[in-house]
Amino acid sequence: MFPKINLKFLIITALFANSVIADKAKIYRNCLKPGQFVLTFDDGPNPETTPIALDVLKKYNIKGTFFINAHNWSDLENDPTAIETVKKTYAAGHDIGSHTYNHKDLFEAIEEGSMKENVDDMTDKIEEIIGVKPAYFRPPCGNGAYNESDPHKREMSEMIQEYLGERGYNIIMWGTDTMDWQYKEDVDSVIATMNEQLADPNVSPKTHSFITLMHDVYPSTVNIVLPTVIEYVQSLGYEFVPLSECIGVSPYQSISNDKENQNNLNNGESNSTDENNKNKSAGETNTNNSTTTSNNTNSTSTITNSSTKSTVSTNKEGDNTSNAITIHSSIILSVAIAVLSLLF
Repeated sequence: MFPKINLKFLIITALFANSVIADKAKIYRNCLKPGQFVLTFDDGPNPETTPIALDVLKKYNIKGTFFINAHNWSDLENDPTAIETVKKTYAAGHDIGSHTYNHKDLFEAIEEGSMKENVDDMTDKIEEIIGVKPAYFRPPCGNGAYNESDPHKREMSEMIQEYLGERGYNIIMWGTDTMDWQYKEDVDSVIATMNEQLADPNVSPKTHSFITLMHDVYPSTVNIVLPTVIEYVQSLGYEFVPLSECIGVSPYQSISNDKENQNNLNNGESNSTDENNKNKSAGETNTNNSTTTSNNTNSTSTITNSSTKSTVSTNKEGDNTSNAITIHSSIILSVAIAVLSLLF
């Protein structure tokens, strides 16, 4: 009976240790200060439209954050123009975040066993192109970052947040949505959708901040919606800031040896406690027409991008995150085993 009791408690202790040690990814939905507004873009790069978005942002002197895929509207494995578009975006002072390798809903990635491909391989691809490891992650459909009522989805969300946290990621959600994927050139509907939050009588730049969601892959977005949204938001009195200023977290975990190391900015704020209800859809369509997304939150949110390429740790530190977790778990388990040995 002794071995059975010991084994039982060992298993329980191991599960407890893992739950204590694993750092979940922080979820950001608003800025540190009211009055701030951040522009974020999903689904690129698109060599035909992303450069137009860069020109618009340059005109208004705004830094944005671009959450990219390797396979979606372009092919970062085989298309040199797509790779150059990412490099150009980074060189212009905008931030590059991960949106998974294949624009894959992470609930589906868990069930089909493709988390490594969609998360880790995309991290490697971004670092290969721009020389830095991203610290910002936006899950397609937002799945993995909502407050789920369904037990199975809640369990998968916990797994996703732990998986991303162990890899140094912060999850960036949004608080107002343009629905540009749906409305295309209909800017009146875009503004009306944003006004569901912005025009609330209890909302103002004195009390609220926002991160908004757009898609740089549509001609209608980069040519019509983007400049219209910028001028409308400015007319309300909000200030556009980089995401890093908004949330106080560096966009990058590490920087390659040929880059200058800078101070660690990744002492970010805790997860926002703002309500995260999914009340409308924000579609993100890939080139294979395999995914569309439903997104939204009613919480106020904010957006920021880094105007400089700051770094948060060395490559070695980033690569050793999982090893550190394993070592700490082993220490806890060793102590637990010793105590259990005395008791049983």
